[in-house]
Amino acid sequence: MAIVSDSKIFVDTNILYYLNDLTSAFGQLSFARLNELRENNNRLFISDQIIREFSHVTLRHAIYNKHNLQESISKVIQTITEFYESFEVLYGTEITMTYWVKLLPSLTTNKDVFDFNIAATLRSNNIQHILTHNSNDFSKFSGWLTILPLFQEQSKKQ
Repeated sequence: MAIVSDSKIFVDTNILYYLNDLTSAFGQLSFARLNELRENNNRLFISDQIIREFSHVTLRHAIYNKHNLQESISKVIQTITEFYESFEVLYGTEITMTYWVKLLPSLTTNKDVFDFNIAATLRSNNIQHILTHNSNDFSKFSGWLTILPLFQEQSKKQ
């Protein structure tokens, strides 16, 4: 994997979700990748959208597995507090919305709407790197966006 240093890196929802379980291989790898990026003097970013996506996926998993909802909500709130301590959080702006609207004509499926918003957030904040396990979601932006895959195998496919 290429070493990225002194850059702005956006962290996708899936990486944050994996961090919830450091006993899993994905959790351990996500933790290691984030540490590697920090050690190389990179600034790590997430957005308010990523926080909402993380909350949605985590609580959906808790409900599906019949976990106590109030306990799960409390844990999500605590995790969000930790995100604010660990990452710089970006918020949607008028410029972000302008970029998003410009991207819409290249939309091919309704699933892309939220990925396009992430791309617009990156463009409006001059961020050219994303750490993700879903490389294909962002490959359409490869002209200006460098995808940092969670696994080495992903980078070979691109």
